Amino acid sequence: MACQRVPILPTRRPPVEMNPRRPVFAPCSAVLRAAAAACAAFAVLAAFGMPTGLARESNRALDAPTVRMRLEGPIAARLDAIVENWLIPAPRANPGMLEMMRLRDRKPPYEDPVPWAGEFVGKYLTSCVLARRLTDDPGLQAVTERTIAALIATQSDDGYLGPFPDKRLLDRWDLWGHYHCMLALVLWHRDTGSPQALEAATRAADLMCATFLDTGRRVHEAGSHEMNMAVMHVLGMLYRETRKETYLRLLREIETDWRQPPAGDYHRLAASRVEFFRTPKPRWESLHPMAALAELHRITGDDSYRDALAHWWWSIRRTDIHNSGSFSTNEQAVGNPFRPGAIETCCTVAWMLLSVETLRLTEDSRIADALESATWNAVLGYQHPSGRWCTYDTPMDGKRLASAHSIVFQSRPGTPELNCCSVNGPNGLGLLSEWAVLGDEHGLYVNYYGPGRTDVRLGDGSICSLIQTTDYPREGAIELEVRPAASRRFPLFVRVPEWSTASRVAVNGEDIKPVRPGTYARIERTWQPGDRVSIELDMRPRALRGDGHVQFRTSLYRGPLLLACDQKLNTIDPQAMPELDFATLRLDRLPEAPGDASPDAFKPIVAVTARAVDGLDIVLCDFATAGAHGTEYRSWLPVKNGPPVPFTLEQPEPDANLPLEETLLTWGSAEPDSTYDVRIATDAGFEHVVAHWTDVRGNALAWQPPAGTRATYSWNVEARRGMNRSAAIDGPRAFTVDPSIESNTKGIVVRAALEGTAEPDEGRLLAHRDIAPAGADSTRTLTFNGATSHLTYAAPRFPLRTFTFSAWIRPRDPKPDGGKWHQIVSAWSAPSNDPLRVAVRDGELVVGIEQPGGGCGISAGRVADGTWVHVALVKRFTELTLYVDGHEKGTSRAAPSFVPGPVNIGIGCNPNHTGPEVFDGEIARVLLAREAYDEEAIARLAGDRPFPP
Repeated sequence: MACQRVPILPTRRPPVEMNPRRPVFAPCSAVLRAAAAACAAFAVLAAFGMPTGLARESNRALDAPTVRMRLEGPIAARLDAIVENWLIPAPRANPGMLEMMRLRDRKPPYEDPVPWAGEFVGKYLTSCVLARRLTDDPGLQAVTERTIAALIATQSDDGYLGPFPDKRLLDRWDLWGHYHCMLALVLWHRDTGSPQALEAATRAADLMCATFLDTGRRVHEAGSHEMNMAVMHVLGMLYRETRKETYLRLLREIETDWRQPPAGDYHRLAASRVEFFRTPKPRWESLHPMAALAELHRITGDDSYRDALAHWWWSIRRTDIHNSGSFSTNEQAVGNPFRPGAIETCCTVAWMLLSVETLRLTEDSRIADALESATWNAVLGYQHPSGRWCTYDTPMDGKRLASAHSIVFQSRPGTPELNCCSVNGPNGLGLLSEWAVLGDEHGLYVNYYGPGRTDVRLGDGSICSLIQTTDYPREGAIELEVRPAASRRFPLFVRVPEWSTASRVAVNGEDIKPVRPGTYARIERTWQPGDRVSIELDMRPRALRGDGHVQFRTSLYRGPLLLACDQKLNTIDPQAMPELDFATLRLDRLPEAPGDASPDAFKPIVAVTARAVDGLDIVLCDFATAGAHGTEYRSWLPVKNGPPVPFTLEQPEPDANLPLEETLLTWGSAEPDSTYDVRIATDAGFEHVVAHWTDVRGNALAWQPPAGTRATYSWNVEARRGMNRSAAIDGPRAFTVDPSIESNTKGIVVRAALEGTAEPDEGRLLAHRDIAPAGADSTRTLTFNGATSHLTYAAPRFPLRTFTFSAWIRPRDPKPDGGKWHQIVSAWSAPSNDPLRVAVRDGELVVGIEQPGGGCGISAGRVADGTWVHVALVKRFTELTLYVDGHEKGTSRAAPSFVPGPVNIGIGCNPNHTGPEVFDGEIARVLLAREAYDEEAIARLAGDRPFPP
């Protein structure tokens, strides 16, 4: 891709289902089908929609009290292994973690750190600080104290806390690295009261203020916006610790920078209800600056920040959370969690951090459900049971590779095991201390279930202990003993998972009502030491159906645990697994899993047998342990009689305002051979239907709204296959047709002859440099130097459904050169968002469209040196066609409407990327129109030569 920064795969952050967010689950016995259908509507609404209201009053948030946890069971075993085999030995085994800081100004300096190297020690220390709350291990305490002190000792006199000798805070991902170091220091100060840690964090913040306040410089200029702007999260934390006004000033300045492309505009965009994957910055790093929305809400009391945070959380949950509770596909949101692609460890940790902040501000127990799913499946899945290593990518099906192997390019002398994921992985488990119990003496919220003890320090200094006796998540019975320091009255809120459709809660044997899935059961009483809360959760099997990306297969769950077929535990291989029948499915728990009984074997958290249709018994185990021995596993299984395939509405986006022109409706795919009923109405209740199509095949249709005044419509889609019907999980949606809005499918964006000048005949010139009239034989055209030339035009109302691009080009010495892009035209606006790219690459004329949901490409073959060629690219909804000299050279299917974002186009260059993606040769007669021209019109353009015939 044009924005690739790392030349090997898998990429670490290329500059670079629908969702199971709450899977549409149903109990699996025939007797329970009616009950399953009754709860399905609730499950779908809760799964894919924003909550209808926020429980807490304005400017209130759940406290994250000081807790000490003594874990037992599987979580404790995993944590002990991580502490013993990774956290304690990591600094000795990887001394470069700190040497890169100490040697930054030496000769020679530390060896060429990756741009994000400053994060390594910060992420590692955050892992240590959070893990310390969950264990009394003296070795962890000692190594944390030593490494904190050693980090502080590397700080420069001016407060700099990174590994780079030059361009401090102004380049690379330097502010991002400081963010992670400062976060660890602030957390350590909060836990221990360390004045040295707070002083080091404030000195780093002071350097930032001295660099960017009242100096003419802005954080936006540091580039890598979703990374470097994350520092505002910790600036908010520091402001609340110190009340130093400059920290708040810089935080608000960065908030202003959000609005400047290509930054994320995380506050204002939320009000438009745009999905996260359609934003300018859909990469996972954006979740860290988004966390600053919580700090802004706490500081200002402005509810719009809380609401924006909730919007982004629910958008990601709807569109990009995988069956394991993990986040990201190839390190970003793509709008479909069934799509294959790397599921990076750091992305899941960022998702969990965002979830903690959103839970605290919205008090929605379904967010705690998501944290539970991520913990038991994604976190324990990416962290090997030995505790020694974690993955970079934890695929839904496949094998697990250590991050030290798959992203080894991040290692250096002295840091053989260090990479972004190895230092960050333990944070996923450590974050348990941030969400297990929330609240204060006015009410405690119990979110985490598992054996062990949690001591909560209340605001008055007293301790309330919560002791759980349970084999959860293997079984659904939980005994919770409440031990306040003395008798006291307060409400206790116990989480009733949304997936538990039949639950029971009792106090000292007396049932509590109501108990509703996806809420907290409130128990207000005067608590006596030793009072017991009994919780019984529904552990019947549940199912989630996937789309065509996973061959319409099904994931199975038992309680919070995703199940998988592991090669080690079966006599058949996963790819040969026979079909299961969800209508008759029974999961019988095995007391001991089959296979290797040696003490070095990694035992599953749970193992069950399921009888296949052909009578063969299959062993399924928890996803977290599947593949621990290097074996292949599958979490998408062949299952018949499962729930319907979830599909979503795509275009128009929610509450879109559209011009009075043909409106394109698009939606995702249900299962194969489905047809669709589509309705448009003037009211949300669909009592006044103005258009109705039946038996539609395909996933798009066009509608011409009636002429007249501004009007709002609702639309929805229902899939049909035989007797089965299912509606879009996020419908109905509304859109408004406004005749005053200019058309997006008519008119010229830019027309420029480039006859000795960059000024266009139609359109607006934005910038140009290093372009000049060509030689004497071609004085009417402009030449680009292949290195520094730049020419950009404004592209208002960028055409996303239909367009035509046309230009004459004369390449100079086109040859293979390592896959470099030599752009003829590009509208690149953000990672994975270039809806118009024609280029010469390795001597070939190619189209390379990038989109979050998947791009497309066309090749017209090699171009000749010094020969004029006419190039045209036409998009007509789902069809993209490339023409050369007026003749069709290739076609590709495309999304009916590309993702918004571009506001300019580059001719002979990438308009926004800083890399050298410059065309080498001459370009003339450039045209970008919003309409899809036919072949006759293309032939006329090809006949308009910029040189004598």
